Amino acid sequence: MKKILTFAVAAMIATVSMAQMQGKGQRRQREINPEEMAMMQTKRLSEAVELDSIQFQAVFLMNYADALTMQDSINARRERAEKMRAEGKKPERKRPTEEQMNAMIELRKQREEVRNEQMKKILNAEQYEKYLEFRKAEREKMRHSRDGRRGGRNGQGARRGGTR
Repeated sequence: MKKILTFAVAAMIATVSMAQMQGKGQRRQREINPEEMAMMQTKRLSEAVELDSIQFQAVFLMNYADALTMQDSINARRERAEKMRAEGKKPERKRPTEEQMNAMIELRKQREEVRNEQMKKILNAEQYEKYLEFRKAEREKMRHSRDGRRGGRNGQGARRGGTR
């Protein structure tokens, strides 16, 4: 009886550890390199605003540059966390201060303005209007998915400090 119980426990431990290993592998597989990310974004925009081949290349290059910047930021964060783990410390997840948040919001607005100016140069007037509608719809989609993850009532996420 002890042998059967020991075997069952060992089998459960092996199953759990295999499941964890597979989960880590799947997470790594889901990571998309910057070129793939840029291509996906460009294709989605191309479907929305009907880009010609020259416009497609120009938008792809913009998206690729953005994806590289984002990848660099992600890698820097990972390196900091790995360094802390190597030192035996737990990586901290501190909330940014209000001043830092305002700076990040301002930076995002500036980047969006630059991107919109670049898009005005690449797209014609009709395409640019479709682009603005596409961006608005994408923001709404992100807002709704983010609200659902926050776990508020009826899928409505609550912000700190009051309502929207």
